[in-house]
Amino acid sequence: MYRDSDVQSSRLTVILACLLLTVAPIGLGRVLAQEMNVIASPQPDSVIAIVGGNLIDGNGGPPLKDSCILVRGEKIVKVGKRIDSSIPQGTEVLDVSGKSVLPGLFDSHFHSRDSVEQPVEFELHNGITSFRDPGHPFKYYRTLLSSDATIPRVFLCGGHLDAPPVVWPDQAAVITTTEESRQAVFDHVDRGASAIKVYFRLPLEHIRAACNAADERHVPVTAHLELVDADDAINAGVIGIEHITSFGTTIATQDQVEQFKSLVTADSAARGEWRYRLWAQVQIDGNPRVDELIDLIVERGVYVSPTLAVFERRAGKEDATPVEAAGFKNMLSFFRRCHQAGANVVVGSHTWAPLAGPGKAYLRELELLVEAGMTPLEVLTSATKTGAEFFGVADRLGTIEAGKLADLIVVEGDPSKTVGELDRVSQVMLNGRWVGLDD
Repeated sequence: MYRDSDVQSSRLTVILACLLLTVAPIGLGRVLAQEMNVIASPQPDSVIAIVGGNLIDGNGGPPLKDSCILVRGEKIVKVGKRIDSSIPQGTEVLDVSGKSVLPGLFDSHFHSRDSVEQPVEFELHNGITSFRDPGHPFKYYRTLLSSDATIPRVFLCGGHLDAPPVVWPDQAAVITTTEESRQAVFDHVDRGASAIKVYFRLPLEHIRAACNAADERHVPVTAHLELVDADDAINAGVIGIEHITSFGTTIATQDQVEQFKSLVTADSAARGEWRYRLWAQVQIDGNPRVDELIDLIVERGVYVSPTLAVFERRAGKEDATPVEAAGFKNMLSFFRRCHQAGANVVVGSHTWAPLAGPGKAYLRELELLVEAGMTPLEVLTSATKTGAEFFGVADRLGTIEAGKLADLIVVEGDPSKTVGELDRVSQVMLNGRWVGLDD
């Protein structure tokens, strides 16, 4: 039976009460999503001009050199070339010549548990101004949301929907009927969830019920899959796929899939080894199942959050086996095909990655997306504009344009040429206010 007995702090309750008044459909079944936290605003008459930078606005076009971005209060009011810009008297001017200016980054897959330090040090200080935790209970965020620290915009899904025997009992909404699946969605959205996550033991009929309920409440459903095939989940209404491994059972042969599902059904922990075994055997090129799945992903506008860095295995590193290395190579190849076909790609760090240092999983993910065939500029668009679209906030975030909220970052160098330059974030603006990176 569905259960979620989390008791919210008084501050969170107030935030959620306010949230319910602001959530409203904006068409096509999507929601005008709201973050869980209240973001401080500067004085409405404060004016800041950021001049001289290489502007990468998030829309995917070539950078604008020697730019001027004018911010009044919490909003961007003008963007253009410095030579064409009139700066009001009394404006605070920051010259960022030789640096790049970008929208704040979006992390589509970040997990935190009773931590203030990780969202600040792993995310905000690395230029990530918005993140979503796909599938952890609201109670995990009491500490963060009650903190006085300056933190990124926090978007939550609530506990993921799973079926017995659940893998993470303390994290799941346990579902045994379609009605419980629907009710879990309604309860989560009432408490502030701007998306719903379904987990890998949830049967297809319960995924479909969750998608129908989510559509009624104008929120998207994203999925971590192992036992339900990705094409079936997408046809049921799932619009986001977490992890490249979620596609494995759709593109492998019947014998391979039956073996994988049998082992994982009997023991959830088996997926750790058998994901790689399955992917090491998958044929990517010349496989009609791959072609059909990618066509479906593109046709339905599915958002792919591959979290490649979590699964990275390389021969000779971290005791990776040949099977693991071969499996990861095929994951990269499949993702390359998705990108080439025009799939929506977003960037998720999953907080930690085996070949990345603390707080650098997101950066490693960006580097792997480039390795898999995306250009640095395409990766930056995925990390900003496409991420905002997936979160349902593209009307106010994700690009540097007049009328948008002023979430932006300043970076040493030019990440549109070398994405690794994003490791050199020098300044972060959140809602029109500079964030102290040494705090």
